[in-house]
Amino acid sequence: MADKNNKHLFGSGHTACAGCGQAIAARLAVDVAGANTIIANNTGCLEVFSTAYPQSAWGVPWIHSLFENAAAVASGIEAGLKYLGIKDKINVIAQAGDGGTADIGLQALSGMWERGHDILYICYDNEAYMNCLSLSTLIFTKDGLKKITDIKVGDEIYAFDQKTHQLVLKECSGVFDNGVKEVFELKTRHQAIKATGNHPFLVLKRNGRGRQNVLTWKTLENIKPGDRVVTLKKIEDGSPYKFPEIDKVEKGDYKVNKLNEINIPEQSNPGVMKYLGIFIGDGWRRQGRGEVGFAVPAGKKAREVLLDLHRKIFDSKISEDKEYVYINSVNLIKFIDTLGMGVGAKNKNIPGWVFTLPQEQRESFIEGLMLADGYDLKTSKRYVSANLDLLKRLRLLLQTMDYRVGKIHTQKKLKGALCVKRRLLADSEYGYICFSRKKGKNVKAYPTQSRYADFLVENKFFQTEEVISIESNGLEPTLDLRVEDEHNFIADGIVVHNTGVQRSGLTPFESATSTTPIGAQSVGNPRPKKPMPEIAVAHGVVYVATASAGYPRDIQNKVKKAISLKGPKYIQIHVPCPLGWRHDPQITYDIGKLAVETGLYPLIEYEFGKLTNARKLSQIKPVEEYLKFQGRFKHIMASAELIKQIQAVADYNIDRYGLRAEAAKPSQTQPSNTPSKA
Repeated sequence: MADKNNKHLFGSGHTACAGCGQAIAARLAVDVAGANTIIANNTGCLEVFSTAYPQSAWGVPWIHSLFENAAAVASGIEAGLKYLGIKDKINVIAQAGDGGTADIGLQALSGMWERGHDILYICYDNEAYMNCLSLSTLIFTKDGLKKITDIKVGDEIYAFDQKTHQLVLKECSGVFDNGVKEVFELKTRHQAIKATGNHPFLVLKRNGRGRQNVLTWKTLENIKPGDRVVTLKKIEDGSPYKFPEIDKVEKGDYKVNKLNEINIPEQSNPGVMKYLGIFIGDGWRRQGRGEVGFAVPAGKKAREVLLDLHRKIFDSKISEDKEYVYINSVNLIKFIDTLGMGVGAKNKNIPGWVFTLPQEQRESFIEGLMLADGYDLKTSKRYVSANLDLLKRLRLLLQTMDYRVGKIHTQKKLKGALCVKRRLLADSEYGYICFSRKKGKNVKAYPTQSRYADFLVENKFFQTEEVISIESNGLEPTLDLRVEDEHNFIADGIVVHNTGVQRSGLTPFESATSTTPIGAQSVGNPRPKKPMPEIAVAHGVVYVATASAGYPRDIQNKVKKAISLKGPKYIQIHVPCPLGWRHDPQITYDIGKLAVETGLYPLIEYEFGKLTNARKLSQIKPVEEYLKFQGRFKHIMASAELIKQIQAVADYNIDRYGLRAEAAKPSQTQPSNTPSKA
């Protein structure tokens, strides 16, 4: 619960973004509703940032429901309170965002209205909603492979150029925590990725005999086995990696009387990479004893290679016995610790920078891994590890090097089973992957068949792969990324669309979202905003109003009026979203005001089906004043025709609701560079 000493019923400590209009409006609404209020909240931003389990920013009873049924849950609460005879003492509020109101939640909302439940429904209208990826997703960047949780704004991320079909680098401009959601695992023969059902993937669309096939975006929920998605085949040859400098221990330092002198390489080369591959498979380091060791038995090829490499690279003393090789060197430990390879068999991994190396060095690294934990089959190779995350990274690395790579197989051995002549003391799980060199396709001899099998068969960097299966993977924490220009990136080796904002029924006309992108055939959302207030009026809702985070007192007055009336009530609050709309978080209030002052978001009230109030505009501003501060409308500002079309929407609202004050005239001032602070 919220801090009892906090006067607000929506308290501090939540994780909303700076300038979040939804957080502003939610606090205003619940403070007016009062402590005797029960809230039903659907899945969405407000739920995610206000209730990080086991904590809550809410100072009133609050229940989380699924994305589509806040209205249904609130209806059950209201009916129960009536049965107990205490409904008159308690306010019931259902609240949701765009999708939970105007799209997937409209059915439950319509039922609530038709049954006449005494509930205030608040729609926090941020004009879009989010799609997202699992936290385990790996992203290809300029600096190598990174977990999605490690991506930061400004990072350069690999993307698919939709015009040239080439591999390009684009800047990440947004990272979004989207909370716990149901995710699905999509698998091809060689790839796997977990994402929400509404996440778009780049898919091959076959247009039939005699027509050109094309690539198009399709959400995961609409993809079926047999569809072909675009995947990464290869990355550009990189450069040697310059190792971080270490603060070497020297003889004569405090408590250092004896030191095993050792050479530390300055940058990667094939020999060093093969050595590190062996270390990941068979090596360890013991900080307290200043020891680096390898479990490579005498007589094995791995030991012979390891000893030769160590002498050539590090030129230091080595100790051996029948089973192990030891190097006593605190400086070697320091060097290894700077490389990001992890510690312990279950935690060691392939560092992201390995993906940036020249092909020759990546090949040497693979050779080292195979010497440690791999073996040859008849026509392929197999690598075995108890570290499944290591196998996932290895599979992605091999795929960027023109290898055919199979899926990750897993096996379990139960406690007591024999393993290397010993009984296991606990259940054990391990995995393996098989891989082999790709054979070149004879495209010249069979051009039609080759291109039908793989639309991108002649592409250096990308290919299409058939989807084998799509299965629910349960609930998982999720994140979103936004990548500029190309609006896509490569996640787990598969091309996916920008996460972040996705079109909803309340997305405004010509706004750019991930599902209504800008392109040769598209200028953003082609549909008008769904008229939810009019839909509410048509249902006989006793009180219907629109409000804006730019007018806090107006929100409070309308919530107060709504809870004073019996029956179903609906308030739609315009809540600017700095990340989704791409505006400065410091001007959230101003953005909200400008939407009203241009006529694009009229503030109106209906009581018992009649329009009773519309906020008059003493000075009507041109829509450019509102559009120019938002990245989602950036493409519009260079087109007088597109601006004219949006101005027509504002003019229609002004005339329909009589927003023009008697002496008001459209503003003739030139659009300024900053919003007014009125």
